[in-house]
Amino acid sequence: MIYGNINGIKRALLWQLEKHLGYTDKSSFVSEETLSLVCRFTQETGKEISVYLSRSGRVEAIAVGDAVKVEAMPLGKRRGETSSSKIRVIHTHPNGVARLSNADLSALKELKYDCIAAVGVSNAGAKKMQVAYLGEKGVSLQDVEIASMDHAALLEKIVENDKVGKRRGSDETVKENHRCIVVGLGDAASLYELKRLAETANYEPVGQVEQKRTGVDATYYVGSGKIDEIAMEAQIKDAGTVIFDAALSAIQHAAISERLSRVVLDRGTLILEIFKKHATTAEGRLQVELARLKYTLPLLVGQGEAMSRQRGGLYAMGGGGETKLEVDRRHIRKRISEISEKLRALESGRDVRRKKRKQTGVKSVTLLGYTNAGKSTLINAVSRSDLYAENKLFATLDSVSRSVWTDRGSYVMTDTVGFIRNLPHTFVEAFKSTLDEVRYADLLIHVVDASSPEMEAQIRTVEEVIREIGAEDVPMITVYNKADKAERIEGRLYISAKFGENIDLLKETIKTALFGEKETI
Repeated sequence: MIYGNINGIKRALLWQLEKHLGYTDKSSFVSEETLSLVCRFTQETGKEISVYLSRSGRVEAIAVGDAVKVEAMPLGKRRGETSSSKIRVIHTHPNGVARLSNADLSALKELKYDCIAAVGVSNAGAKKMQVAYLGEKGVSLQDVEIASMDHAALLEKIVENDKVGKRRGSDETVKENHRCIVVGLGDAASLYELKRLAETANYEPVGQVEQKRTGVDATYYVGSGKIDEIAMEAQIKDAGTVIFDAALSAIQHAAISERLSRVVLDRGTLILEIFKKHATTAEGRLQVELARLKYTLPLLVGQGEAMSRQRGGLYAMGGGGETKLEVDRRHIRKRISEISEKLRALESGRDVRRKKRKQTGVKSVTLLGYTNAGKSTLINAVSRSDLYAENKLFATLDSVSRSVWTDRGSYVMTDTVGFIRNLPHTFVEAFKSTLDEVRYADLLIHVVDASSPEMEAQIRTVEEVIREIGAEDVPMITVYNKADKAERIEGRLYISAKFGENIDLLKETIKTALFGEKETI
């Protein structure tokens, strides 16, 4: 049967299409007769046309479109969600470009075709074709020269991907899609860091899209053309999530989500996911929730009936009442107030403990630094503790303290949450009670990852946060960790917390800074 828009097409041309239905060529990916027919049709009408072929090579259906698209049809028999329709689709592009569109790839995935091919048709005929298959790692594209087409290889790939689909269907559970695409505007170092954040949050970065532009697009963050490129990349890589290396506005988030039809995260939301996973104490969980609420409150937008006004009852009179948006905002502000009150109570307890330490002469040393600089490993090395430490961003989130005894006196060493570039101000506010340990410390130890190529930028980020929380006047020692992987510069204190290099020297430096030079008799 001939589907689609056939108005205005010559009867002779339609008769040729109808006559071709049922034509079978088992040995060809697409027969010369079929290619010749669809190319001639597109040349004469300027319209796209699709031919649906079964595994046996039989022409099962033909669909006619317009100059820019032809609707995909759900043909074939499927036995389950992961099984193939056993149909391959060959369609033409009148502009002569043999390149599959985002809509083509969506049809391939949603309708589970064996494959889909785009034939570029011009006045000179058809010379190239692009074929897409849905495999184990997403969509794979193959460019084909029609004159030298390897029919056997193209058909074999259908069989190979069918085996993959059967293996996937035999699994008892369907794994959640953690594959992601990261998107940024020209800052390669920040985009690399975003990938590491994604990995820490258990995502699998499978692609990235960069754009160099002077300003941010108010709707899509990147340009409208680039957003289509992101959609295509996500289709090809089978990525269920797209992560942007910036804070998206409510309008941007809504527009991008609608355009991509995928989960959309920005840098702040991704960091919040990591915080939520790594917070283990009651205070840590409260701080993470506070950060989340403060971050999401400005992003609330009202749309449609979901945000319509609520009245008091069936016969309520008077004003229109609150909108759903207003109710949500009121609840969030109330919850922010409740959490802030609980954190103030915890902060009061910390103040009492801090005053007791001061009264007993116990000094306080606070570690701070960029995330994954090795603070937890260092506190383990100095205090002989066994705190959790891992080579991941924000591996530890909760503030912890350990006592250290020396021949000159004792001190408490505290590990704080790591810093990172472009950290939203609301996050710093949410962790204020923990970061107060920095302001009230007798000594700060700035732990720097000496092996990082972004070391200087990371140092600047930490110094900015120190100024933001008002701790710039607290005495500080800067130590360069991971010395075993770094090129050393004279005059700096290099250590290796992991292997113990210069830890004794650091202890002596801390002791001198806290208690002064040892008197000699």
